[in-house]
Amino acid sequence: MSATKIDNLLGAKMRFILPAAIAGSVILTACVDQSFFVKQGVTYDRYERDYVQCSTVAAQKVPVNTQIGWAPYVGIYSTDTNAALRMKNFELCMRDKRYQQVKIPYCSGEKAKAATEQMKLPSRRSTKMKITPQTCYISDPSGRPHLYSPDA
Repeated sequence: MSATKIDNLLGAKMRFILPAAIAGSVILTACVDQSFFVKQGVTYDRYERDYVQCSTVAAQKVPVNTQIGWAPYVGIYSTDTNAALRMKNFELCMRDKRYQQVKIPYCSGEKAKAATEQMKLPSRRSTKMKITPQTCYISDPSGRPHLYSPDA
């Protein structure tokens, strides 16, 4: 087989493999366990208020500190050197409000279908959070997570 034919064959395979690998990595990152702060019996309205308040307080206590650098094979990059400390402040605030950080799996199969249907219902602000061993999450079109408990 000539070098040109081999190059054409490899090129065709790479044009198929690369998009498939990228799509697969996007799908896998959407389907992994994710950490959430939860508190049994709290309404979703109270949860949202606590979450926003803790985010705001953490941002006020530890502002963004963007540093710009250069590295070989990367080039120019920027990083927020305060991100980890700001996240720790957020976590402490949520724990002070009696929330626990837990990992919740991504919904699959029948639970994913039921969660999607539940997500389409009118706002659940007055609904109380109930976390069970069967709780899972899905993401709405904007990427916002939606917790689903089959027996809640």
